[in-house]
Amino acid sequence: MRGARPVVSIDSAKKFAERQGYRWVPNPDADLPYDAIAYRDHDAIVIRVRTSRNSPGKFEMWEDFFYEDVEILKALPMSELISRELWVRYVWSRVFQRYRLLGDKLMEINMIDREQPVFDKVGKKAISSLCSVSIKDPEIK
Repeated sequence: MRGARPVVSIDSAKKFAERQGYRWVPNPDADLPYDAIAYRDHDAIVIRVRTSRNSPGKFEMWEDFFYEDVEILKALPMSELISRELWVRYVWSRVFQRYRLLGDKLMEINMIDREQPVFDKVGKKAISSLCSVSIKDPEIK
């Protein structure tokens, strides 16, 4: 990759991840070419953030367009149980396009960007409040 890491886009990616319910852990080692690890409940992902002026053409494959980033994500020395994602922010857009690496292919993930976290943990009180049971027998309490 040419140039420095996109610091402003990385800060925006952190806010986006937190709105989606992820915990953001920045990369502590500058030698490893990823920007953060994000996790929530049963999902952990390694994220590489990129800002791009151009988008893939109508008939162009994402993994060909983002070839360098795909090769970097594939070469990361981490368990294969941790998913790898490329988050791209185009200069004309304020939202991120998420691409998850599955084998040699990039798959686009559509996420709705909301103000509040979408995937909050549901506690026992919230689940019990969803259920309504009426008991008419006075002996049953």
